[in-house]
Amino acid sequence: MDKPHIIYILSDEHRGQAMGHLGDPNVQTPWMDRLASEGASFSRAYANCPICTPSRGTIFSGRHAHAGPVAGFFDVFKPTAPSTATELRKAGYHTTYFGKWHCGIVRNQVPSSVVSDQTGIFEGGSRNRTPESHRAGFQDWYGFENLNRHFNSSIYELDNHDPTPLEGYETDTLTDKAIDYIRHYDQNEPLFLVLSVTPPHFPLIVPEKWERCVPGDLVVRENFHDSPEMRQNLATYYAMIENLDWNIGRLNECLKSQPGFENTLQIYFSDHGDYMGSHGAFNTKEHPHEESVRIPSIFHWPDNIPAQGCVSGLFSLVDMMATTLGLVGCEVPAWNQGANFAPHLRNEDFTPPEDVLLEMVGSPRWNLGMPDWRGLVNDRWKYAFIENRIELLYDLENDPFEQNNLARKTPQECDRQRCRLLELLHQTREPYWDVLIEDGVECQTSVVDVSPNPSFRLAYLDEN
Repeated sequence: MDKPHIIYILSDEHRGQAMGHLGDPNVQTPWMDRLASEGASFSRAYANCPICTPSRGTIFSGRHAHAGPVAGFFDVFKPTAPSTATELRKAGYHTTYFGKWHCGIVRNQVPSSVVSDQTGIFEGGSRNRTPESHRAGFQDWYGFENLNRHFNSSIYELDNHDPTPLEGYETDTLTDKAIDYIRHYDQNEPLFLVLSVTPPHFPLIVPEKWERCVPGDLVVRENFHDSPEMRQNLATYYAMIENLDWNIGRLNECLKSQPGFENTLQIYFSDHGDYMGSHGAFNTKEHPHEESVRIPSIFHWPDNIPAQGCVSGLFSLVDMMATTLGLVGCEVPAWNQGANFAPHLRNEDFTPPEDVLLEMVGSPRWNLGMPDWRGLVNDRWKYAFIENRIELLYDLENDPFEQNNLARKTPQECDRQRCRLLELLHQTREPYWDVLIEDGVECQTSVVDVSPNPSFRLAYLDEN
């Protein structure tokens, strides 16, 4: 079999429930739905660590954040760490990265052209240049670290020391550049290309023509804390997803018309979700609830992945490397910690994992409401152990919106899930949390938040 081209479309903060084919009545995603109907979309896909940097490290290393090359929000992809790109290069692939990386911020790597700029074009955001050693083996580089400036983005092209401003809306412009790259791709090697866009990550802003939803008409989730402001935020969030879907369509039209690219494995997914008003949280992930940890995960490869639509199985981002390698016939390395779902996607015999390990590793600690934690999810239960010894236990079968913490009401089930979590932590070389869970001390004093602007805190953080 000739090796296919591989394209990752990676978004930021797109929660898995927010697509038409997964039942969201508010958002129109015809291209995501089409790719799913022609291929496969996991109805329960998870981000193992729902915050940008460690999640992206998990995606490209095939290892959990606590045992991988990117162990926290302020970490970087280690120079000698193997990655999806280095593994595919062994198989003859040429590797290219477009867009947001967020795995290589070295604080002083801001070029003088940015520091001394007087035009305002580089105003705001992080303009760090990703050092070559922290690019995880990608050969052609058109990336940036973390900007959150959707109408004022810029990229570092190849080995250029200075950034190139992007004109227009980030998702549109990066898609333009990826399409142009594909149209001019003339190398003999199959291509592994990542198109990584920031939206629908905050700030909530989109070209005005995409603001289609009427906030008052939105059908909101049962755990949504209703207000006019929350509804407007949610409406714009959906508009950003619909713009992304349109750009996925543009990319697919390019692939269909470009000779050689009819044989392309395409995967759309996000690094984590966002609460967007559920549980009263907004512009928030970092916690174990479904809105945060559930993500889209769509696999499309004509004539190789049968048309299945929504598929079962607890897939998670730690499985992305193994599944990608398995689909294209490459050996999965022994150090990989994920499962190879390639047989499952081909409708072959496969037993998916019974649990997904969830975690928050190296939280950025912007406020007191961002603790580290470890947890798991399985067919029925969601369990999490927070660093201050608060436990969460949700019965997803009977409480899909996670409004009733059963940790104290069902101690035997809580004990079972805690023991299973400890097994997963030992299996994945957890270096310390087993100590916190088994031998940790109780918090002796209450915590006083001295910030003049205390942030929103999810209710479980204040349990006694």
